Amino acid sequence: GTENVLKACCVLNVPYVVYTSSVAAVGPNTLHEPMFRGNEDTKYSGEVELPYGKTKAMAEKLVFEANRKKLSNGGKLTTCIIRPNTVYGERAMFLQELYSYAKGRNGVFNYLEPENTERNYTYVGNVAWMHVLAARHLQLNPDLLTGQVYYSYDDTPTRKGFLISHQLLSSADPSVRLGSHIPYWKMWLMIQLHRIIKVILSPFWKLQPFLNLPLLNTIVTTFSYETDKASRHFGYKPLFTWEES
Repeated sequence: GTENVLKACCVLNVPYVVYTSSVAAVGPNTLHEPMFRGNEDTKYSGEVELPYGKTKAMAEKLVFEANRKKLSNGGKLTTCIIRPNTVYGERAMFLQELYSYAKGRNGVFNYLEPENTERNYTYVGNVAWMHVLAARHLQLNPDLLTGQVYYSYDDTPTRKGFLISHQLLSSADPSVRLGSHIPYWKMWLMIQLHRIIKVILSPFWKLQPFLNLPLLNTIVTTFSYETDKASRHFGYKPLFTWEES
């Protein structure tokens, strides 16, 4: 899909592309090595764990390769990449699922992340605003933004993901309470058991999708960053404070 869009831009003389990628395009890798408050220049190698991240990394490669490509009118294609992290907002599906999970357990919100795990969250309105500014300044100052990558960020605290999720849920419904940590080994066993049952029942019944190991390993691995690159390059400041978000 990304390849088709880039080809269409070259044929139809669309000179600017802001590509929405993901922090998953960088990692965590299959060795589950952490990244603690890195930035856009942090070196992090190894094969990406999530299939979603692999496709995003492939698409990023296409966008990089298309940068400065010739358009049919003789001009050049100018691209930049924005990497959001965990995006939350009024219609965030993962928050709706966590809320349903908690309400099914008398308002108790149990969590998978270990106490020392750190992850970035960004409000959807601020991610959208960053795209608007990037699109504007890609035209005003193409030499600075061309071929650049920007992590999305705002005033949301950089800390344990389950604490952010709990704060968001409890602000909407004060009855939601923080429960206990679910051990890794227990989730690992449940995933393996689900896989066995799925194979046994496959001729008769299609089981609902369940958490898989790559996603579990991503959840329990610290992968966070700290940056002000978007502010320096195109004057980005969050439209919404953490309190408003």
